[in-house]
Amino acid sequence: MILRELQKDGRISYADLSRKTGIPSSTLHDKVRRMTSNGIIKKFTIVIDDEKVGLNNVAIIGVETGARLYQEVAKKLCGIDEVVEVYGTTAEFDLMIKIRASSRRDLSKLLGRIRSIDGIDDIHVSSILEVFKDKRTLPLKE
Repeated sequence: MILRELQKDGRISYADLSRKTGIPSSTLHDKVRRMTSNGIIKKFTIVIDDEKVGLNNVAIIGVETGARLYQEVAKKLCGIDEVVEVYGTTAEFDLMIKIRASSRRDLSKLLGRIRSIDGIDDIHVSSILEVFKDKRTLPLKE
């Protein structure tokens, strides 16, 4: 219940969190500190509206790599700021990545950078036209 409320609003005060959960503030403080030190809570952060900051050109890319350079390619992709997600998969592609750019021109340049990485055999680009759901919270059970 604590984690669900913190996912909704990471800036909630302990007093408000106490009211919502029925757990005393002092106990909540200790529990949150313990969850943070145990790595359950990685960090407190904000969610930025990508359109309002001009990063609304989004693409999902399937990346084919040679088996021997898989880890190296993943590491290089992780080092590119515009690459916001990198996943190793069991699907058609070795890696799936999500990128964000400010314009089609920047997107094109970024795709060129990605294609030039040693170990990338091919990429398959899908531009995102509409977002129907972009949930950034986990479906926690009580």
